[in-house]
Amino acid sequence: MIEVTREVCKTPWTIKLQLDALCTNPMMSFDIETSGLYSKEERKEAMKLTAENLSTEVHKLVSVVANNNGLSHPAITRTTHFIFGVSRSHSIIMVPPHEHSELFIWNWLSKYQGKLLIHNALFDLKVMYHRIKKLPVDYEDTMLMLKTLINNSDVWKAKTGLKDVMEGYYDPSWSLYDQYEPENPLDLNFLDYAAIDGAATYHLYDLIMEKCR
Repeated sequence: MIEVTREVCKTPWTIKLQLDALCTNPMMSFDIETSGLYSKEERKEAMKLTAENLSTEVHKLVSVVANNNGLSHPAITRTTHFIFGVSRSHSIIMVPPHEHSELFIWNWLSKYQGKLLIHNALFDLKVMYHRIKKLPVDYEDTMLMLKTLINNSDVWKAKTGLKDVMEGYYDPSWSLYDQYEPENPLDLNFLDYAAIDGAATYHLYDLIMEKCR
């Protein structure tokens, strides 16, 4: 089992210092964690209202709040964590304290000259493009790469989820973790989970490259 270590940056100054250091990395994995813009209390209240006799337009608006989560449209989510995997066993996690810091990181990503390894880039880059209307200079989607290697008409034999293919390399609790919107963004269990995401994506890319040689 591969043990993963992590560094966490949570202030604008430490985030900037870490980004300056990462500029020299020729390659690293990238991932984000998101949460809904509306609090869980607001969602509960909105869910109650959906049962009332509301006009169609009001019902639609209330439903948007009631069903809000980290997978909602980027306009109603916030990026809570940026994860950079720099090896198969080490990740750097940035927790932006406010929107300005989030945009600072996105803009840095658009200028990064190394290769970014992203598992399911459609999600992460959709958020990036919504925020700053830019994409990374160079990136590989490890999920799409896997799809070219794992091809079977039976979907259950062709799973390309990160945990589906990498769970045997890391702490078993990683693949079982299901608390994706913690009340505390610095929750240690969540940070461990995020760190393994970054490291596992980096390691997956190495494994794919070995397979293709």
